[in-house]
Amino acid sequence: MPQPALEELDLRPGDRYDQFEIIRPLGRGSYARVFAARHPSYPGPIALKLSRVPLTSETTAIRALREIRALQSLHNPHVVQILDHGVGSDERWFMVMELLDGCNLLEHHDFDVPMPPAEALHLIYQACVGVDEAHRQGIVHRDIKPENLWIMAKTGRLKVIDFGLARAWDPSVTVGEQATVGHMLIGTPHYAQPEQVHTGVLTPASDVYSLGIVLYELLTGRVPFFPAETWSRVVLRLAHKPVHWLGAHVKTEPTPIGEHPAALTFSETLRSIVHAMIAKEPGHRPATGAVAARLLASVLLDDYGVSVAARLRIADAETELIVPGSYTIGEQTGTISVRGMGGAAPWGEARVVAKLDWLGPGSDAVLTPIEHGLCRVNGRPVERAVRLVAGSSFELGALTMQLEYPH
Repeated sequence: MPQPALEELDLRPGDRYDQFEIIRPLGRGSYARVFAARHPSYPGPIALKLSRVPLTSETTAIRALREIRALQSLHNPHVVQILDHGVGSDERWFMVMELLDGCNLLEHHDFDVPMPPAEALHLIYQACVGVDEAHRQGIVHRDIKPENLWIMAKTGRLKVIDFGLARAWDPSVTVGEQATVGHMLIGTPHYAQPEQVHTGVLTPASDVYSLGIVLYELLTGRVPFFPAETWSRVVLRLAHKPVHWLGAHVKTEPTPIGEHPAALTFSETLRSIVHAMIAKEPGHRPATGAVAARLLASVLLDDYGVSVAARLRIADAETELIVPGSYTIGEQTGTISVRGMGGAAPWGEARVVAKLDWLGPGSDAVLTPIEHGLCRVNGRPVERAVRLVAGSSFELGALTMQLEYPH
């Protein structure tokens, strides 16, 4: 006789799920619930994400595995950290994550009110850094929205959460099937991308688009396509009309941001960056989170005096802005070029002589020689990975460089 299907668990404070003691519910989605919990393996409370039903559904299993694989591969401070995962005694999958204090961006800010531009730019810069690590590993988040951007209470740091809709945009990455689903809507209509209708194929530029929409709304208090109404009024009016949202993303040109009173003082550079991020054609947008992050870091520094990126000073050359990530450094005809991992090399057949990795403010970058005999740090030859502490200089061939961290 077949066993009856297990129903969703109604876990309350003090209840137990295997070795987890439930502290309180934190959230509930279509596929899973999240609880604050304790476990003997961890010294403090953790977040327990638990599937609402057992793994009898292939769809649920694929979704669970997709998020677990996505998060396991991400380590920068602007994404939520996964600590463990498994399947419980009743065949529900679970994931153990860091317990985040604070709230999501929708709770943090009244979207009817423009946010100070430096604050808004810094928040979306952090989100770009967070999704870029995923982009470099072939993962697209696909559901960027204010509810999935978490603001930490003590530090104000932003973390991207909920990669449950992530799929590999690069077929070589085994996170899940490529993000091609015809005209089925992926993610949240308010922040959907025009390419969902045209091709159904989502790439890193798709996440950039959604972040650009959020940035526009933070800066203006308005949805880009409905300038006469407040943000909240539009959201309420279109709450159950996904086709209207998709129509706006595909057919309606965004109102030039400079027409909003809050944006009258914005530089032309800032305006152009916002509009590039929300361009209808993916090829007209910054291609990845890193490209968008560098643009935002530059305008933060130039327009508002806010330093968030490191600066790589190269002798007899322009200074390069370095946002958190991985870079290769190549040499050709006596010059040095820096590029993000996985990007197109601007130096053609240049020799790659070193790799540079930086997690962001509060951490030292790591320089790893690729071609031995060419790298020196503070005048001393190095043949293995070395930390670049503040004030360090390093030489690649005949050129000297120094990495200056943001204050």
